Amino acid sequence: MTKEELQKQVNRLLKEIVELNELNDKQEDKIKELKQQLKDSNPKIQNAYLTDIYNIFALDGDLYLQSEHLRLIINCESFLGDLDLINHLVLKENKKTQQMYLDNLKETINKYA
Repeated sequence: MTKEELQKQVNRLLKEIVELNELNDKQEDKIKELKQQLKDSNPKIQNAYLTDIYNIFALDGDLYLQSEHLRLIINCESFLGDLDLINHLVLKENKKTQQMYLDNLKETINKYA
């Protein structure tokens, strides 16, 4: 191989290296962009207050609870496993609420007795 042919081969390899570096930079930029999109697109947990449920029904294995501005859809199979805890918590909170009403009523009676 002549010196000229070697120089052409070196030049071609250098050009390929530059192209690969540019491609690598573009890929790194794309990866950063995709990571940012993923970070930005992660859904944030939002609280929703479901009160005055006016429609409850089940369809295709899901339970639907609907109020004026919100529809909550729950998978029945997974919900079933949580029902015991849900019942416990609901009854516990209801007991506290009933006690509060009773205390308020007693306070009002004592105030005017």
